[in-house]
Amino acid sequence: MDIRKYEVLLKVIDKGSFAAAANELGYTPSGVSQMMNALEEECGVNLLQRSNRGVQLTKQGQAIYPYILKTINMKEKLEEKFEEVKGYNAGKLRIVGFSSTTCSLILPIVQTFRRLHPKVEVEILEENSPKIMADWIQSEVADIAITTRSPYFDCEWINLERHPYVAVFSKYHPLAIQDKITAEQLRNEEVLMYKSAHGYDFAAGKYLNQENIKTVSNFTSNSNYIMLHMIEETNSICIVTKMLWDFNSPMHPGLVARPLVPALMTDIILAVKSFNDCSNAANAFIKCTKMYIKDKKEKYERYANRSLEILENFKID
Repeated sequence: MDIRKYEVLLKVIDKGSFAAAANELGYTPSGVSQMMNALEEECGVNLLQRSNRGVQLTKQGQAIYPYILKTINMKEKLEEKFEEVKGYNAGKLRIVGFSSTTCSLILPIVQTFRRLHPKVEVEILEENSPKIMADWIQSEVADIAITTRSPYFDCEWINLERHPYVAVFSKYHPLAIQDKITAEQLRNEEVLMYKSAHGYDFAAGKYLNQENIKTVSNFTSNSNYIMLHMIEETNSICIVTKMLWDFNSPMHPGLVARPLVPALMTDIILAVKSFNDCSNAANAFIKCTKMYIKDKKEKYERYANRSLEILENFKID
């Protein structure tokens, strides 16, 4: 088995053409084509479908694709173990998360991690479906997921933070004068909700059912960013995590956010297939994550205590 051919196959699938894959790998297009022909001959099946629209996997190729990924991942883990035995902190680390979680939480941790472990190659994957993230962890497409807690994650995980949701709507909406938005008020409003291929966000969906809040069923999106733009053009309300809103609010000056009553919260978790089987790089990243969360909590507590001290010392003559 020539592992390199499988690596080239993955690059061809990723780029969608022999020419694009060849350009990135430093081969000629004819060289890549010959390698793929040889691989198909070795396998005894057609893996790739060539057309004017590019190169795609055949049904046979789709069936064995997960096993090819696992083979490549095992090769990389073996190389990491060799580096670990030699005493180097190297290897590759794949982290998956939502766009909002990536920008507000994962990237700051990665910056610290890269300073401490510059030899580790870090790849960040974006995905909006917790189910797909969970599948990627189980199949070892990704090493670590930082996401919201959901029933899909039956692997091993730890809680990092709790985050509230907020109701977001136009600053000209009649409810903009309110400090908080109640579930009863939402029952009388047009509520638009993010919806992935596997349904509503778990925590938000449970909240909607418990509070008997109806959503617009014929107008939705699988992107929270699109949802924010949608409510700018309508008189609707959207429920998103405060983390997502804090990151996007500067880009939406025409929108406001209000906390929900009763409160809606979600757990941010770090999930892996098995903590006992984590690579050296993954263990180092988990350690950095715990340190970051601890520092963040301590800074918040110091800020809160200082604010209370100022209030206690403030006197009105």
